[in-house]
Amino acid sequence: MKKLLLGLIIIAALAVYLFKNQPNTAAVEQPNVAAPNATEPNLVNKKQPAEGTPLRIVTDLKKDIRLCRDQSQQQHIKINNLNQSLVSFFVSELKKGTSVPTILKYANLSEINKRQYIAFLRDAIVAEQKQQLNITSSLNELANWQGIEAIKGFTNDKVKEMIQQLGDNKHSPPGLTLSVPLDENVQKETLYALLNNTDTFTTYSKTFIKLEGSEVISPATLFVLNANKFTPKEFEQAISSNQFTVNEVATAIKNNIPNEYIFALMKQVPALDAMPLYEENSVLYNMADIAVSQFNLPLVKALQQLGVTPTNQPGLFTGLDVAIVSLPKSGNLTLAPLDAKHTQMLNYLTEQGYKAHSRNASDALNSKGVSFVSDFIYQQGAYINGQENPEQYAYFNPIGKIDNATLPQVSEPDNSDVARFLVDLKQQKEDLDNKRQNCELLQQQLSATEQLHSTMRAYNTVLEVKKEQGNNFEYVLQEQDPVLVNYWWSILSNQLSNDRSHNAFSQYLSKKDYQKAYEYSLSTPLTQTETDTLFSFLLLEPHDFIAIWQSRVEPKPPSDLARLSRFPLSQWQKLKQAGFDFSITDTYGRDVYVQAASSSVEVVQFLIDNKIPADSEKLGVDILDLALEQSYTKGELSPMIPLALQLVEKIEPNHLSRAARLKTFYPEVYEQLIKLNPALKPAEGTQLNHYTFNNL
Repeated sequence: MKKLLLGLIIIAALAVYLFKNQPNTAAVEQPNVAAPNATEPNLVNKKQPAEGTPLRIVTDLKKDIRLCRDQSQQQHIKINNLNQSLVSFFVSELKKGTSVPTILKYANLSEINKRQYIAFLRDAIVAEQKQQLNITSSLNELANWQGIEAIKGFTNDKVKEMIQQLGDNKHSPPGLTLSVPLDENVQKETLYALLNNTDTFTTYSKTFIKLEGSEVISPATLFVLNANKFTPKEFEQAISSNQFTVNEVATAIKNNIPNEYIFALMKQVPALDAMPLYEENSVLYNMADIAVSQFNLPLVKALQQLGVTPTNQPGLFTGLDVAIVSLPKSGNLTLAPLDAKHTQMLNYLTEQGYKAHSRNASDALNSKGVSFVSDFIYQQGAYINGQENPEQYAYFNPIGKIDNATLPQVSEPDNSDVARFLVDLKQQKEDLDNKRQNCELLQQQLSATEQLHSTMRAYNTVLEVKKEQGNNFEYVLQEQDPVLVNYWWSILSNQLSNDRSHNAFSQYLSKKDYQKAYEYSLSTPLTQTETDTLFSFLLLEPHDFIAIWQSRVEPKPPSDLARLSRFPLSQWQKLKQAGFDFSITDTYGRDVYVQAASSSVEVVQFLIDNKIPADSEKLGVDILDLALEQSYTKGELSPMIPLALQLVEKIEPNHLSRAARLKTFYPEVYEQLIKLNPALKPAEGTQLNHYTFNNL
């Protein structure tokens, strides 16, 4: 029975892990078909191009760019290592006693984004504090704890079996998290047993096993989380011989354990002013800050009597910052209505002289709204609009404000260790950045030599022509380069509603309930999303879905035909056998030939043999454009060229610009081309095409 329960726990954990880590795929998986077009010219068994020729320049540049790309991965690792070295340096400075505000003053010397600099410093604060705690990443600790039964379904033997089956957490699947609850029916004897873990009472286990209500597990946290199983007097007597840390107090506050238990717990904490690490990445400095974040005013006052007060560091953060960022709010920082516990805490802190950091502390915008945010605290602040929320604005506007720029900044390096380290770090990053810029320069030189424009420039050109030309802009794009028309269609496709809802029809398809799907398509006009979903299923399993496709009461064309380009000839043949009509076009009138050309020459021949018509007068790229581009990409005449010449009746300027490209870079290939069709010989001075087709 024990093994069965353990097995269920492990299976559930692994199931959660596998589910969480599944890729977010569509209902239909696409086959893994290699892209037909090579990205580099095929120079195998070919003589190297002559020195100084355009092809030799391009070849050398591509070689250098490949080396740069190989180095870029190493540069990324080096930058990460430099960032980690900064965190380690901050840790060493904190140990020496250097204050956080002092380290922040040097932020400008690093030229790191300020938010990132603060994030690295927060990481260092947490890391330095963790070094002062007993933290283990081994499940072996749990296996030996007395009272482990306080966790529902756990015993020492079960943990040992889990270790045997999963290994220690270092060998468990990455990303695996097993959230475990407390045993609501735990016996007091079990809880008392927790107090007997003398050597490991405040040893914190941080593994893939997460305890509900706490970031870490320890005998101390398990006992505190079960405080409600005792009367306050029983609780005080039970813990009288044990020492706790501020982390247990923070856990108690976070879990809304009554103050009378917390007051008793505080008596057993030797260093009550220490920094708690009750949450990952938390940098609230003391127990008073934690109490403020939970709006526990009686506890704040009790801690004040013991000399622990909310943080008050202008330029860093204050207790009032903590309160404001902890207020309930919506995603756009709009505050929810405040209740008594919120206003009582805010009033108390204001009366105590606390101020809050504000981005517009001395700005005229304060007459319209007020924004509270501390750069150091990672949670969202709050914005109160005077017109939309006059009552809250009237309450918050009088609060004393501190500009986030209050902390002075060191603008010139001095002789401090911090300055020297940051200047050296900056130089190392500049060296890496120079190498990156050199790679970008090589790419610019390659584009200039090839006379090819970037995808971004293509999109910008499309939008500029649309703005200038009005209704006829698509024809203007066609004259410049048909590729631009395809980019415009791509823009339109991205603007369409991305409806991912699973309605009844989609569920019929997913479950392969062919009869219900057939009846639905026969009686209900399909939406565009339903049409595209059905098309996806059809391409994968033609014989199963062709009847549903052909029975649509109001046939819509699919949004695009691009999926066809991923299929080998055998799948096209299956579609034909099922009765699929290859004369289909998509919503923009594109036929199957462009997709066939992106698949293989055999597929194009298959379409020709089956007398599938091709409209060479349509907008957008045609098969000859693609065949010419493939010839340039591969550095040899594409076998698609003779087939394309059968289908394209009229040689257009875009064809000639691509022929001119071959003439410039591959003269021998160009000569082969014009022997097939002399009409492809461009006039002297014909410009090379500036854009290349991407099967979008």
